[in-house]
Amino acid sequence: MLGGSIDFGGWQPLALPLAGEARDATRDDAQRAYAALVDARAARVAALTALAAQHGVDLAADDASARLGAWLVAAAATAGPDAIGTAAWGGLAIDATLWLGERIIAASDGALRWELYTAHKKATGYQRAVLVGFRGVDDPRYYVDLAHFVASWLELALRRRPARPDFLAVIERTTLADARPR
Repeated sequence: MLGGSIDFGGWQPLALPLAGEARDATRDDAQRAYAALVDARAARVAALTALAAQHGVDLAADDASARLGAWLVAAAATAGPDAIGTAAWGGLAIDATLWLGERIIAASDGALRWELYTAHKKATGYQRAVLVGFRGVDDPRYYVDLAHFVASWLELALRRRPARPDFLAVIERTTLADARPR
């Protein structure tokens, strides 16, 4: 089902060993949360794939990013603002981030990888898992904070504000363009 609310069934959000925001955590706590996130990638991708399939969304399709985005935007609009900050929607943001990140990494010809970003405390990605290894940009410190993009986009949809259904596909295309050498 592409619209309507989500039947979460047996799906459960990932529980990270972190209280509060990653940017405010100690480095040890942030590293533990990062390790838990990276270790859970395959399981979270499988969980999202199963949940999406239950709703008629094939995440193995070539246009899977667009399909996932359309489904999540429609479901978020139905769920509405009361769902903001819930474990379920926060967990969906994490799973969508990991799914998209793994898809981008696989398509990057070995260029991209996850890394715990620790360089600048004022950066959005500080002490979070970000994509690094971009060969198509001049700055060797360039990173993409997929979690920030996905969570912000989903919150827009939950607030019933205009959220592009093709946003995940756009992020995928632009991130891959930056990953390839010029």
